[in-house]
Amino acid sequence: MLNGTIADEQEVLTACLAQLHLGEGQVVRSMTRSGLQMPGDERMLSYLRENLGGLDEEALTDFLAKNREQHLIGPDLNPGERLICVGDEEFEHIFRDGDGWARFRREFPESDGTLRFSRVGLDRDVTQAMLYAGQQFDWNVGSGGFWLFSKLDGEWTEAGRVGSWLS
Repeated sequence: MLNGTIADEQEVLTACLAQLHLGEGQVVRSMTRSGLQMPGDERMLSYLRENLGGLDEEALTDFLAKNREQHLIGPDLNPGERLICVGDEEFEHIFRDGDGWARFRREFPESDGTLRFSRVGLDRDVTQAMLYAGQQFDWNVGSGGFWLFSKLDGEWTEAGRVGSWLS
């Protein structure tokens, strides 16, 4: 059984998105991404257990269960419908050659690059959350990693973060 509800995931996503540099018309890939090389990225899982201080195994297990498959971002994982979901086919068309970023900026002038994120893993008590988020701003400008959030007095706050890639 999965922990928490979609509403709980939306709350965590809202807290995470507030800490990222997003444009008014922010583009997000239309499907979630776990940030792991599935089905089992043991090296990354070991890295997360060692470096994401305080990570509860329940939250990690829930994260893995929810991210076995990709899920549509819209409408459930698009808090306030503030993100513009773009599918893989359209992305491939935009970035088909070296002019991709210029083409992207013409088509989506209000977006600060592209965004991808995962479903949110939660512990049973819905007091800890883990997710992956990554942003790309140009061919060689971007980063992604795993975020840990704790719920204190009804508010989700960042409790830790580890990077998994940088370009």
